[in-house]
Amino acid sequence: MSPQAPNTPHCPEAPGQRWLPLIAGLCLAVAHSGCVLLPSLGTQKHAQDVASVQSRVPEQWSASWAKGKESEARDWQSEFQTPAYRALIVEALAHNHDLAASSARIRQARAELKRAQASWMPNLGLSFLSSRTQSPGDQRFNALPPINNRFRLPFDVTWELDLWGRIADDRRAAKARWLAAEETYSSARLSLTATVLKAAITLTEAQQQLQLALVNHRSRQTQLQVLERVMERGLSAERSALDVTLGRADLQRAEATIGQRRAAADQACRALELLLGRYPSGKERGIASFPKLARPSPKAQPLTVLLQRPDLLAAQRRLESSLALKSSAAKAFLPSLNLTANAGRTAQQTQDLFTPQAAIWSIASSVSQSLFQGGRTQAGLRLSQARYDEELETYTQAVLNACNEVETALAADAYLQMQVRALEQSAIEAEKAEELAQSQYERGLIEALTLLDSQQRAFDARSAWIAVEAQRLRTRVDLHLALGGGFAPTR
Repeated sequence: MSPQAPNTPHCPEAPGQRWLPLIAGLCLAVAHSGCVLLPSLGTQKHAQDVASVQSRVPEQWSASWAKGKESEARDWQSEFQTPAYRALIVEALAHNHDLAASSARIRQARAELKRAQASWMPNLGLSFLSSRTQSPGDQRFNALPPINNRFRLPFDVTWELDLWGRIADDRRAAKARWLAAEETYSSARLSLTATVLKAAITLTEAQQQLQLALVNHRSRQTQLQVLERVMERGLSAERSALDVTLGRADLQRAEATIGQRRAAADQACRALELLLGRYPSGKERGIASFPKLARPSPKAQPLTVLLQRPDLLAAQRRLESSLALKSSAAKAFLPSLNLTANAGRTAQQTQDLFTPQAAIWSIASSVSQSLFQGGRTQAGLRLSQARYDEELETYTQAVLNACNEVETALAADAYLQMQVRALEQSAIEAEKAEELAQSQYERGLIEALTLLDSQQRAFDARSAWIAVEAQRLRTRVDLHLALGGGFAPTR
């Protein structure tokens, strides 16, 4: 008959162990209610500040031609979304380094938000401690061994309960900064796309101006050859000499213009390549012709602009972040409640760590209130108030700048339309006058000076029309951007 196994000693469950989950759940509920139910201090004043800023925006733009029914401000594709332009935009969005840096700032803000959210959660730690001590030789209890081992396997919990919502304010501030980074990235995408469009238009303008200068140079060469043949025939020697001298001067001026236009085209080409994320080698071919603006000027109500411009939304998010930080700084004057808990195992031998007798635990709470810090807390509150005031003024100025951009672009768009029509007609008439002057000079009805003057007028009129047409296109891009219209493909 086998011997009976000895009875395993029973370790009754400590009373605190039964209540520990309940206490932890209660603390969790209290902390959660504190961060949810308690709003940031100054929320009502913040709403009043934002409303005051937005009330400065009129119901209609001051430009008379901008009044009336609101049209689609985001439909820019029909004007600029040709395959050539879209290819440049897609390349810039994929390779522009400034935009990539803006995207990295979003990841930074998201990481800051995660870190702020972690502050609300309890801190958990697990460690293993071992010690070996020797008692003095004259110890009172000789039964104890002179060398003692101790092994500990503690599990620690520390938690600051967010009774006043201070930690929640930090979370709100981090979230607002993250949303501001998102809006800033959207604004950067729109700005980059608009800049690429304008750079492409500028390159087209420079290339057309260069082609016009080359044509003018060839015309001047041909005309000079005619004048030199007249002078060689000996007819009106003095007048012919003067005509040849003027023709040579015009030819040299045409050559200087070619150099100027080549430099402008090279500069525009390298600027576009830099925006595309390429090395500025000056090899971009550009787009041969301007897009045709068949649509009228886009319109959007002022309040709509405030709600859809990402840069204004980013400024408003930064204002919300500064409000939350100011509230957090004010709540730093209030006492804080911290909970600590410890549970684990301790024994003199490692093989005894997991026996029932090795279990230990403790739970404690503390309330702390700062009495004197040399004015550091008060200075922090004043600092956060000043930052809120700064962000409020920045938001106000951003709204006014946005309205100014829209008003200026609307006015310029209308003025440039009139200039384009007038200069286009002027170029047509100047070209007709040049043809008439050439015909009359060949029949001896006018002097060479009149012919040279008509040629210069035709060149200047055509050049001015190209310049104004390019400026009108760039202004239309600025108008779409000012209205918060979408340029970039969705990500």
